[in-house]
Amino acid sequence: MILYKRQGKVEKMTVEVTCPKCGYSKQLAEDRIPPGVRWATCPRCKERFDFTLGWAGAKRQGRIPPPWERRAEIGLRDSLLQTIKPAAFSPRAFFRHTAVEGGVRDPLAFGILFGSIGLILELFWEFLMGEGSLSSIQVDFMADYGTSLVFLAATILCPVAATVMICMTSLVAHLLLSVVGGGKNGFEATFRAICYSQAAQLWALIPYVGGLIASLWVIGVQVIGIREIHGVSYTRVLVAVFVPVVLVIAMLMAAGVSLFLFD
Repeated sequence: MILYKRQGKVEKMTVEVTCPKCGYSKQLAEDRIPPGVRWATCPRCKERFDFTLGWAGAKRQGRIPPPWERRAEIGLRDSLLQTIKPAAFSPRAFFRHTAVEGGVRDPLAFGILFGSIGLILELFWEFLMGEGSLSSIQVDFMADYGTSLVFLAATILCPVAATVMICMTSLVAHLLLSVVGGGKNGFEATFRAICYSQAAQLWALIPYVGGLIASLWVIGVQVIGIREIHGVSYTRVLVAVFVPVVLVIAMLMAAGVSLFLFD
């Protein structure tokens, strides 16, 4: 965030630079920043980070790329941990400071990874609970194949399913946001919120009930994420998120009634 403070008769511009690890921020006078400076060290956690990213993020309304998008500097393990935890458990702060642009490749990779993990875990617990069966994906032409082979095939297809889910959810949500005047930061911002909300899929680690918890948690993170990344009211976000859910439920109910009437 760039702040303008009047000191006497002279307006002095200051920039707020935020540590990507601990969130500590400090305001600096722009004319006191040495030209060409690249790296900075946080006085609180001693994390060394790319100052140009922090400053550029500050100039874009206090937003910086999440740790996952800076894994080349932070390291793969730390960037994952530093993204998963705030995205899943502190979404308000995470999405409030997350960059609204910077490319879709990294957010999509994150979304596919954790979306796939959630789907695979759901299949795994269903496999155990069903004593070796996968009732949710049993169809006639698979009857001749063993359950293990069906499980393997479904696992391989999970990344495809996660990709389709993320893209469709982002498109529908942003379309509805645009209708109600809430997508002011563009489609990429909505896409990023949907992708990083997949961090909550790790709740699927809980046996049997984890899938339901993860699904509900993901929706909650998406609501908060879209609200913070676009800076719009919860009313508009709820319309964008829950209208598709209601439509899907209505379609399923209509299909069920049709099958019952014409059976």
